[in-house]
Amino acid sequence: MVNEKEQREGDKMGKIVSTLVVVVAGATQLIAADSEVSGIFKGNDQPAKLAFVSAHKGTPLRGQETIKLVFTEKDHSKDEQADLKALFGDYGSALVIGIQLDGKVVTCDVRHEAHKQKPISSPTSVKMSEFKNENGQLSGKLATDGKAEAFGEKWEVNLTFKTKAP
Repeated sequence: MVNEKEQREGDKMGKIVSTLVVVVAGATQLIAADSEVSGIFKGNDQPAKLAFVSAHKGTPLRGQETIKLVFTEKDHSKDEQADLKALFGDYGSALVIGIQLDGKVVTCDVRHEAHKQKPISSPTSVKMSEFKNENGQLSGKLATDGKAEAFGEKWEVNLTFKTKAP
């Protein structure tokens, strides 16, 4: 039998564990809130769920600084070469977008598991709208005008994102 003192100690431990679970869950949600992506990404009419987005300092293009946005199905957050490895399929289907500091799209590489040719480059197919670069956060909407086609592959994007600025 459990005596009264042991019962009180057990209750205290239960409360401590419950509090720790809440604190850890809250911290995980804060980290996840730094990066969000939702919407549509299809290749040859097959959907892919892009769940992760990150921003990296890009290579200057025509004398202008750029930012590389990496969207993937699998977590790539700890990879310093996420853009390159995403295009080789390490993170499932992926979208790697190069933008100028004002949000204008300058490069677009598409890697979709449903495509025969991987990756494909189609910089004029996707446009940025509602772009913001504020308080260390980048956000906006990326979309094709319906279905785009490049190199015999069809694809469609309509994504909303938010991520930490590089």
